[in-house]
Amino acid sequence: MADMAEKETLATSLNKALEKSKGLVLAVAAIVVVAIVAVAVFATVRTKSIEKGIEQVDLISYNLTNESKDLSESDIASRQGKALEELAPLSEKAGVVGLRANMLIAEIKFSQKNYDDARAAWLKAVKAKGDNYTTSLCYYNAAVCSENLNDSENAIAYYKAASDDTEFLLVDHALFSLARVNEDIKNYDAAKAAYDKLNGLHPSSSWAQLAKTRLIALKNSGNIQ
Repeated sequence: MADMAEKETLATSLNKALEKSKGLVLAVAAIVVVAIVAVAVFATVRTKSIEKGIEQVDLISYNLTNESKDLSESDIASRQGKALEELAPLSEKAGVVGLRANMLIAEIKFSQKNYDDARAAWLKAVKAKGDNYTTSLCYYNAAVCSENLNDSENAIAYYKAASDDTEFLLVDHALFSLARVNEDIKNYDAAKAAYDKLNGLHPSSSWAQLAKTRLIALKNSGNIQ
């Protein structure tokens, strides 16, 4: 009988405890549901925001280039100014919107021969999205801008960053340019290393053939072994 009474007491206590905690359990469940709904709403809003941003960049690009073949220089400059103004807020966004906005800004600035701003925009594009399929292209173009600014140090850094991606479409050109700039500053060992890497990567490419001729010239001049 004592066992029976004890079991009833335990059962009664458990039921009372559950009754007392029911409100808490329901409250926690409600919080979880609200959190799930909030995440879903955020994801939807974020997706729509990204889509809207991409559409804005596409529209700006279209208005910049549409029927521009016969435009005067002043008309082109006017279009570019408007595009840069509209792209400015989009360039501050993270992700693909910021990436595309900054890449378009870089193209405009480069066409204006404003290489400093163009380089800054290419590098900002990299930061906006992080490592992705456009990263090597952005570094390559930043290197080209650096060369136009007579900044060999950064040209070398960005050509190297681009050429580290062996899947990059312009990797051969990036490696040759990396070697060439090193030659220009008389860093012949680094030039040789870049030419050798190019020859090892794609030995039959036209850039590799040029690399072979440069290696011969460097050896003949006694600059490398």
